[in-house]
Amino acid sequence: MESFSKVCPTCKKEYSNDVVVCPDDNNQLAPLAKDALVGTVFADKYEILSVLGAGGMSVIYKARHKYMERICAVKLLHPFLLSDASMFQRFQYEAKAASNLSHPNVVAMHDFGITNDGKAYLVMDYLEGEDLSTVLERDVLLTEPQAREIFRQALAGLDHAHSKGVIHRDLKPSNLFLIPQTDGSVLVKLVDFGIAKITDSSSAAQNLTRTGEVFGSPLYMSPEQCSGKSLDARSDIYSLGCLMYEALCGRRPLVGESALETMHMHIKDVPLTISQAAPKLGVSRQLEDAVMKCLCKRPDDRFSSVAELYQEIYGEPLPKVPVPHSVSGTDSQIVIPTPGSSATAASTKKADEITDKSGLYLTPSDKKKLLPIAVALAILILALGSSTYWIVCFWPGPETDRGTLINRWAYTFWVDRGDKLAKQQNFNDAFTAYDNAEQAADKFGDNFGRKVNVLRAKLKLASNMNQPKKTEQILRSLGQVNRDQALVDCELARKEIARIAVLYEATLASKKGGRKTSVYELAMQMGTKIEAFIGISRRLAAVQAYDDQEDLLTRAVHLYTQLAGDDDPQLADLKTELAYSHWQQDEVSQVRPLLTEALAIKMKVNERNKTQISNIDEGEAWLRLGQFDRDRSKFDEAERELSKALTILHEYKKLDKNNNNSVRAYKLLTEALNAMADYKAQTHKEAEAVALRDEVAVLKKVKLDYHPDIE
Repeated sequence: MESFSKVCPTCKKEYSNDVVVCPDDNNQLAPLAKDALVGTVFADKYEILSVLGAGGMSVIYKARHKYMERICAVKLLHPFLLSDASMFQRFQYEAKAASNLSHPNVVAMHDFGITNDGKAYLVMDYLEGEDLSTVLERDVLLTEPQAREIFRQALAGLDHAHSKGVIHRDLKPSNLFLIPQTDGSVLVKLVDFGIAKITDSSSAAQNLTRTGEVFGSPLYMSPEQCSGKSLDARSDIYSLGCLMYEALCGRRPLVGESALETMHMHIKDVPLTISQAAPKLGVSRQLEDAVMKCLCKRPDDRFSSVAELYQEIYGEPLPKVPVPHSVSGTDSQIVIPTPGSSATAASTKKADEITDKSGLYLTPSDKKKLLPIAVALAILILALGSSTYWIVCFWPGPETDRGTLINRWAYTFWVDRGDKLAKQQNFNDAFTAYDNAEQAADKFGDNFGRKVNVLRAKLKLASNMNQPKKTEQILRSLGQVNRDQALVDCELARKEIARIAVLYEATLASKKGGRKTSVYELAMQMGTKIEAFIGISRRLAAVQAYDDQEDLLTRAVHLYTQLAGDDDPQLADLKTELAYSHWQQDEVSQVRPLLTEALAIKMKVNERNKTQISNIDEGEAWLRLGQFDRDRSKFDEAERELSKALTILHEYKKLDKNNNNSVRAYKLLTEALNAMADYKAQTHKEAEAVALRDEVAVLKKVKLDYHPDIE
């Protein structure tokens, strides 16, 4: 894990101190703003040294244990996500999954907890190196000797996880971390167990990994994972096959136009063999056959275990790494003596002594002495019983997931009963059990995840029973739950925006005195969350909560304008999203000004940076404005704007499937040609419209031939 100290002002990517210019857009890097936690002691024992990375869900810090002087990585869940019960449970689940593992090829987890001020964190090994995804972005593919060594260690780590009942569920190149060793070799670590599945029967595990939920990265997901079916170790073997395929030939086995299409391809389509996809590389037949067997659609057709796959590739059994076992005290060793042994005699002697002592009777004075002890013991038992009763029946549970233990037991019992009855095809009783589970879910502070699980089970049941009315009713209930969840997330986002706004006002008001958070630091805090805000906005739009969507985006735009200025590309993204919100509500008078402002920002950024990314961003902004004016029949403006978009995007007519920017521009060019063709048709220029559609057809044919990587 590399420590970052510089940031690109355009793309916001972070780099180490020895990098001067952003490799993506050639911009001069700026010093990274100091995070508020850097330089402080976190959770009373971790001295925060620097920020390693940040995302929409968490921040990872480089830290030193205050007492042990050990360097480690502290992963901190964003505070505004802590009240999301499912998010917190998954964070906690990552700690549980990884803490069960102890292997040289698996990242070690050392600690997990929640601070007094409500920050959830977990502590893991600090790793220095780079992940396999970074290597493949740079080198495209690995040589077979390089790949075999990385696969060897990855298989060893994965086999250990499976032996402990842990299914990773998100194997991909970015989750294999490569650590250079002093002898020139590389140590491979399996990381990120955030969506791992522990194959136990605990209610927590069941609630987080129920059949029907889909988690993972679509480019590497198994057919059963894409279908939301139950998973076992063979699902990880399929994902590992996708990873090995990409590392050996420089392309993913199956890639569609969207995440949904990619998942559908994993279910239905058979990929090219490695020798067909990259005939000049000369990958050995033995390794190719092993990889292709990993990619079989049916789990039964794949290797049954990682050990079997290892045997096939390396021609020898997978070595088992012994895990040290510490023994403390003498109680950990139990000796069972045999009759006639000296141990038996010694034990008998001890037993006789105890029998002799236990034969003594109690005198009245002894009874008086024991009476206070008996009374105290009775009071203690009564207190423990009362406390247990209160905890089981009345303790409301943690703030992140309100609900008594008896509620949890009732919910788990009825779900389990419903599942068993459904398997027995006792559908009516299964419905009754699921109804009881739904009632139990309603008693929790956050019933969204539990209720969705029950409703999905009922939906499957209604489908099996061929009851369209019940199916329609359940779908409406699911829609309402999704709406409620989106509104709760919206409120959390509003609170986070309000929190940053309060800090901003305090910063402006402060003149002298104690340290205040700088505007730049607040802009960084806000910037890491914009992607999450836009995601929530789109979920609000999906449930037609347009007023809440508009309010959230308006607040975000207002605050980020004050923090980052009026020329930040993320501000343009927010304004474009807000324009779409107004468009959905037919508030057209407010759409064009926002799209125009977003375009002005993109143009300014492109003029300043002149990079491929900023140029494509400007082309997309012209396209969005042109599409709006075309739909409003403002044909003069639309022609000018769409022509500008085509002028920019035509530069990327030649597709480079290994360049994500090229793929994005290629898609936008196709969309712009279709938009211009539609404009020509509306203005009765049919011949020009046909020519443009023919050009689109050619582009789509080339696109299919190249199978571009789309994420």
